[in-house]
Amino acid sequence: MQIIELKRLDREGRAVEKVPGVRITPSGLVFEKALNIEQWKEVGRWLQSCRRAQTWLDADWLNYGKKSYDEGDLQEALDQLEFNFGPKTDALFALGTVPIEKRRPELTASHYLELQKLKTAKDQDKWAKLAVAEKLTPNDLKRSIASGEVVRGSDERSSGVWTLQAWVTEFEIWKRDLPAGWQDDKSWHRMVRDWIKPVIEFVETVKAKE
Repeated sequence: MQIIELKRLDREGRAVEKVPGVRITPSGLVFEKALNIEQWKEVGRWLQSCRRAQTWLDADWLNYGKKSYDEGDLQEALDQLEFNFGPKTDALFALGTVPIEKRRPELTASHYLELQKLKTAKDQDKWAKLAVAEKLTPNDLKRSIASGEVVRGSDERSSGVWTLQAWVTEFEIWKRDLPAGWQDDKSWHRMVRDWIKPVIEFVETVKAKE
């Protein structure tokens, strides 16, 4: 389907090595020529990069379409290509607005979903630096932003007790990452109802006391 030419770039963006064409098919990779071990490792580096960058790739591709074509053509293309981002669509649009030069390699797309909620670029940069320096997970970054100071989920777990706010934060993160098509999956609905039954019962108890 596609012949790719892999190039490893140095810090100045110059290609330092080329890898002969590799054909990408729906079933896997086809190597058109014999590779030496360094070239083969370069293909592995490319695969790792694709895994790490998958969310960014989706976001950039989707945002290019949003900026370049009208809504009807965009949706038609998504349907034809069988892309269903589901509840993640808004998150991908938000991520696509982050300039590539501002994306820190130490942070994941999930980190930037939290950073994008901050109102100013100054705050975003401040918390991005803190997340790198403190090696915060996306969940810890979300808690820290809400608290105004560095907070780690492991700190709460080490005490054996999670605060209600921590549980709410975990729920919001879980809700944001719901699987595509969850609205129509009745078996998934039943499973979730079973999971949250104790919570529903507790809420009903609280309501009865009001």
